[in-house]
Amino acid sequence: MTVPLGEKTMLSARALSEIREGQLSAATAELDAIGVPFSYAFSPACLPTAAHAAMSAAWRAFAAGVRAFADRHGGQAAAMAAELRMPAEMMPRLQALPDSRWALFGRPDMVISRGRPMIVDVNVHGQAGLFPLNDMILRTHRTAGVRDLFRQPGMVPRFLMGHYADILRRFLTGDDELIAITIYASEAADPHFGRWHYECEVRELARLGLTARIVIAEDLDITSRGAFHDGRRVGLIRRFFSPYQDRPEELAELARISAAAKKGVFPVVTGMQEELLATKATLAALSDERFTEGLAPSLAAQLAGAVPWTRLLEERHTRWRDTRVDLLPWVTANRRRLVIKPAQGFGGRDVTIGREVSDRDWTALVHMALTDSEPWVVQEVLDPSEEDVVFLDDTTCQLRQRRLPVVYGCYVLDGEFVGAIRRHGIRGSGYAMINGTVGAIPAPVYWADRE
Repeated sequence: MTVPLGEKTMLSARALSEIREGQLSAATAELDAIGVPFSYAFSPACLPTAAHAAMSAAWRAFAAGVRAFADRHGGQAAAMAAELRMPAEMMPRLQALPDSRWALFGRPDMVISRGRPMIVDVNVHGQAGLFPLNDMILRTHRTAGVRDLFRQPGMVPRFLMGHYADILRRFLTGDDELIAITIYASEAADPHFGRWHYECEVRELARLGLTARIVIAEDLDITSRGAFHDGRRVGLIRRFFSPYQDRPEELAELARISAAAKKGVFPVVTGMQEELLATKATLAALSDERFTEGLAPSLAAQLAGAVPWTRLLEERHTRWRDTRVDLLPWVTANRRRLVIKPAQGFGGRDVTIGREVSDRDWTALVHMALTDSEPWVVQEVLDPSEEDVVFLDDTTCQLRQRRLPVVYGCYVLDGEFVGAIRRHGIRGSGYAMINGTVGAIPAPVYWADRE
């Protein structure tokens, strides 16, 4: 059969008619087998190389700001945690993790608003995801039946997993060692746990000659000779999640693994600074005048252009633009220009856009956030740029074109910006929150010298 044409699309009817029966399912078979929960974009995401330079500059400014923040606190975890309002009960898990280089892996989220890319979420930690998905989708673009839709002059795709795998090889003594992508038993038993993220990584690393396996942390056999899983030596633990605060059995498991790692039994590719600085409170620290006024003017200006106005939600006076404001009354009165987020949140959890709720609900949220044991941040809401996308509508099985707001997951490897994946917000321009858990269409970004 041919793919039925829904609304007017950017693609020619001839090109669409040539997607014959079985070709689309063949192209996306690997994604479907893993259960990747996204619609498939039939149109390429493309940005000019000038955008690549601008995104890279925004990342470098942010990274320089983080280094300045750490230096100001002498690199001391306790001092940084206090400024970031980390609950005291979180410190044992942070201090248990072995140190590693910050931003070895990362996927900060950027919004391009009024032509300027700005970082709206940190996501710089060992479990930053979507790296393998980028390469898997790009590979579908090269299959019969769909390749002509993505083969346009001057567009350059960025595959990532080769570099990703090379970083992991630094920690291995041989390619035959097992990479244990480690989760807790409670996560493995959760039907809503995003296991597909890990399945993608296992498959992509296998293509590159590395053996990875999803391993339940509690099943690791740790001896003085090393760590083993089902008789296979573990050369590296990857994506080791910190335990939840209310699960002492996971804190004990973390202590068991960390003690062995600190003795050199095996490396763990994660670290205290990654977990500590991945909080959205880092954005608040880097945009706060109490921090930026002590920086070199050039760095302060770069940060102002890379990080939106963000503050920890607390009783204090601060500055909005050039005006001194009493933060809590000002936040309550200005919901339409703000968003409130849990500092430790992920996956869009509990993010509230002020203009999408009532005054009453906004006021209640401010009160709740103030009394919560974990920190919350308030941030200037940015209107993301909108881009056209052609996708297969899961409800009608027809192709549709829509112009949707986008957020960019920006890939960082070895501390450097290396590419991006565009996520189209399927709910439309009335919703500023774009996340896979609330509906998004991913499309790896191609780069071109033309607009």
